[in-house]
Amino acid sequence: MSLDKCRRPNIKNQQIDSFAHAPKRIRLRQGFTLVETLIALAILAMVVASTFTIFKSSSSSWQKGETRSERYHNARVAIGRISAEIAQAVLNENDQSRFIGQKDEVGFLSFVSTSSGIFELAEIEYWFDKNQKVLMRNEDVDPDYDFSTQDYSDILAEGVSELEFSYYDGIKWEDSWDSDLTEGMLPKAVKVKLKVEDKKGKESEVFEVVTQLKTA
Repeated sequence: MSLDKCRRPNIKNQQIDSFAHAPKRIRLRQGFTLVETLIALAILAMVVASTFTIFKSSSSSWQKGETRSERYHNARVAIGRISAEIAQAVLNENDQSRFIGQKDEVGFLSFVSTSSGIFELAEIEYWFDKNQKVLMRNEDVDPDYDFSTQDYSDILAEGVSELEFSYYDGIKWEDSWDSDLTEGMLPKAVKVKLKVEDKKGKESEVFEVVTQLKTA
């Protein structure tokens, strides 16, 4: 056996001996320090805050979308009803029967369905309340032929910023119509323009329909 082999140190035994004499504070170290705990809490707080912000933003967008959808749906229903009732407008043999139309209101006689399911001749008026931004409808099944009154009016649509009627005489469109001045004639057609918007006036949509009168 050579001298080199006899003098080679036992490295494995030295490593074990070194580990055995290592300070206990190093071998027994477990858990997190206060600084590490605070950092982890800060990261968790940021994650929770970000998640809440995203949820709140999504919820707000959904609510705005629902409100806008409902407002536009009501406007479409309103303009559809106006169109249907104007299409049925009539002038009966009574000399007091009239069709009176202005830029933002109209009054006429039309057949409406009652609660009993029977169609009766009624006095219908549509008008625009600019202060409240609402479309109003008045119905009187006992016509007095006085279109200056709006008793028992109902709100047909809210958020209305503009209501405009135009009347077609067969040649051109007019801003007003009075059957007393047209020899008891009805307009050939009526154009209805309805504009609705949100409370802040940032979003709006315009609905427009042209209705031909069946008895004109």
